[in-house]
Amino acid sequence: MTHHTITTSIGDQLIERKQEIANKIFSDLLAAYPTHYMEAGRNESLPYFEQLIEQLGEGLLRGEENEDKSSQWGKEVGRLACGQGVPLNLSISKSSLYKKVVLEDIILHNDDSVTKEILLQITHDIDQSFTKMISAFCEAYSEYAEEQLKISEEKYLSLSTPVVPIFSDLAVLPLIGQVDEARGEMMAEHVLLECKKLSIHKLIIDLSGVYEVNPLFQQGIMKLIDSLKLLGIEPILSGMRPEMSIEFVQMGINISSMKIYQSLNKAVEAH
Repeated sequence: MTHHTITTSIGDQLIERKQEIANKIFSDLLAAYPTHYMEAGRNESLPYFEQLIEQLGEGLLRGEENEDKSSQWGKEVGRLACGQGVPLNLSISKSSLYKKVVLEDIILHNDDSVTKEILLQITHDIDQSFTKMISAFCEAYSEYAEEQLKISEEKYLSLSTPVVPIFSDLAVLPLIGQVDEARGEMMAEHVLLECKKLSIHKLIIDLSGVYEVNPLFQQGIMKLIDSLKLLGIEPILSGMRPEMSIEFVQMGINISSMKIYQSLNKAVEAH
């Protein structure tokens, strides 16, 4: 039998025995990682392992034509592992167990026909498939981490710009700390939605907790003020210190037409 014939034959064998090999993988995982795997999860996990074996078998049959499917498997399983909170290092370490089970099965069922040279080539081909899978797997983890970071940032930004109702048509937006570009965008979007939901007609933007005014902060505030006016909501400023007013004027921002109060208490009392 030629090298190609043996390789394709082994590819067919893997596909044919994918259920048996998948069960062996899960059993070995139970033994190696008893805190992460339980027998009750066998039926849920087997389809993914069967798909893995099929991908490896098709890889031996078709070579590079199957690389996209290997990447798809890695991406799909990577997303699943992320959602289950499985650490990346643990997920990658298990790949050696998968390869061990597959190679042992190949040797067991092809003892007479597989030479060292052919086994080395098959090992190389399987490694290539795993490289694609693991690369896609890591990419899935990276994308998941970015998504979670974005969600966390959005939650933080929404919490850092609370719209607090005072009366039926009046609310306060207490600002604390700096307003960078990201917070400025989120602030405008979140505040406008909250004002609309609460049927607010007047919003006091309290600057008492702001101690540093930079161009990004000023741009964020003015964007919010302009957006409020477009929605028919009257913006009111409170807690603006004299040096802050000067900095606004120096930036060419006209706030003379707005109601400005020294403190939040005075702004509330006036309305």
